[in-house]
Amino acid sequence: MELKWLEDFVALARTGSFSRAADERNVTQPAYSRRIRALEHWLGVTLFDRSSFPVLMTRAGEEFLPRAQAMIADINLSRQDLRLMHARSQTAVRIVTLHTLALSLLPRLAARFARLNPEASISVIPSIQDIAAYFDSLQTGLSDVVLTYESDLVSLDTAAINQLAILPIGRDRMIPVASPSLAAALKDDWLDQAEAPVPVLAYTSFSFSEKIVAPVLARHANRLRTVFESPLSESLRRVALQGAGVAWLPAELIASDLSAGALVRLPGDHLAPEIAITAYRLKAPREAMVEALWKLLEDRAAHIEPVEPSQAP
Repeated sequence: MELKWLEDFVALARTGSFSRAADERNVTQPAYSRRIRALEHWLGVTLFDRSSFPVLMTRAGEEFLPRAQAMIADINLSRQDLRLMHARSQTAVRIVTLHTLALSLLPRLAARFARLNPEASISVIPSIQDIAAYFDSLQTGLSDVVLTYESDLVSLDTAAINQLAILPIGRDRMIPVASPSLAAALKDDWLDQAEAPVPVLAYTSFSFSEKIVAPVLARHANRLRTVFESPLSESLRRVALQGAGVAWLPAELIASDLSAGALVRLPGDHLAPEIAITAYRLKAPREAMVEALWKLLEDRAAHIEPVEPSQAP
């Protein structure tokens, strides 16, 4: 069945005349009659009583009319929706990223991208799921770009890697911080000289950030006491601001807190693991706005500077 058959049927039901309906549909009357018969043959029923004038619908035709009108409306609405979706897809860039990077890195990146591409938009999809799911999102089309912390723990098979463009775009550090009051109560060699276990705000075991700081915490496990857990850096930051414990947080996320003195970095460069921030996308050419964002990331990558142990990025 073709859409034009349904539109022909509705036109004839409205006009009651083969000639008027054929003119309205911009087709010859013989061709129009053949299309009506083709629809009747497809349905297996007679839709019109041709012995009367104006032409009247049969009972089957009367029952089919509202269904035909609904099908035409649904098809046209679907076409309109798909066209709008396609138009948006030409200007929207979908980024899957870690929740922490959505709060720290992306605001400045999105602002610069918007200035350079005022007709475009960025859709950010933060997630704390398993990192492998991020790369699946590229394959399935859920995302155009993945931004994540690089780590030896992020492993892909060779076939997957060969499909990806991989771009280091920055570096950060997970640094131990505390509120000013808690920091003042701790000694310079705060882990080795602690008289009692130090209260720690920890990442939950399934979070990506936990895998980064786990080696540091494991070396000093007997001197630490977990008092709060969360998968989100922002959650740990808020609790740290209240003085509840020491938290390992990305320096870029808390740069303003450090500058304002709301949080204090604790001594020990060896306690602050450095991490790379990496962008991924499929190598195959993408929409113009995706390419524009990738060019912006490449420009950022060209000016990466190492993060010194004593400074925030």
